[in-house]
Amino acid sequence: MHVVLLRLALGLYSVGFAHSVLTALHKKQKLFRPALVCVSVGFLLHILSIIYRAMEVHYLPLTQQYEAFSFFGALAALGVLIAYAKYRIASLSVFAFPLIFIMTFIANLFYDPSASIPPLLRSNWIYIHTPLVFLGYAALFIAFAAAIMYLIQEHALKSKHPVRFYNWLPSLEICDDLAYRSLAIGFPLITLGIITGALWAQAAVGGFWATDAKVLFSFLTWLVYLLLIFYRLTGWRGRKAAYLSIVGFIGVLVTFLGANYFGGLHTFQ
Repeated sequence: MHVVLLRLALGLYSVGFAHSVLTALHKKQKLFRPALVCVSVGFLLHILSIIYRAMEVHYLPLTQQYEAFSFFGALAALGVLIAYAKYRIASLSVFAFPLIFIMTFIANLFYDPSASIPPLLRSNWIYIHTPLVFLGYAALFIAFAAAIMYLIQEHALKSKHPVRFYNWLPSLEICDDLAYRSLAIGFPLITLGIITGALWAQAAVGGFWATDAKVLFSFLTWLVYLLLIFYRLTGWRGRKAAYLSIVGFIGVLVTFLGANYFGGLHTFQ
């Protein structure tokens, strides 16, 4: 049942993305309504899929590739819906919906009914550490999308031949504010995720997993965002902050996707 729900969510996400592109090209706000409805319903089906999966396996479904990609996609969709409710930025969908679709599509590809949770991960810490990290990733994804919009809008305002839908993008101030607020949410969450991960490691193996690839990449990514927070507090705004936000989210993607190729305790089954 959870696979069917996930595939239905994937279909709705694809329709939502198509409508968001049409909205951008034709600059008609009413075209975004079907996109918003599709993604909202898709998100609800996605959450139901995760709930059904949890009921089936009797643990928080975040330890397999299928589960991790699915959870990331669902939280990214939630982040977009919250950002839209706050800012009413329809153009955010053009930059955010593709990743949501890709994550959900990959989740469908990696589904393996025979996979099981490793014994080391059968811990109550999984209900604290992992959701914190994924929620942080989702918030930082919104910051990344806002940074992309900022750079495109800034370039368009300076260009004699701006992109077709530049006047559909929000102002530079709104883009910067969305990026900053998302960073202010995401950074504490990944910080708490790293701390709880260290506590989990101490309880499980008596020490920090310093040689685990995902731990190392997570720490490097955290340092990038710490630097961005520091510069933000000292008055950094605009293009420099946008570039650093993009670099940080590339670190998130490397941590999430690339670490699996280096082995370690965080390798997905």
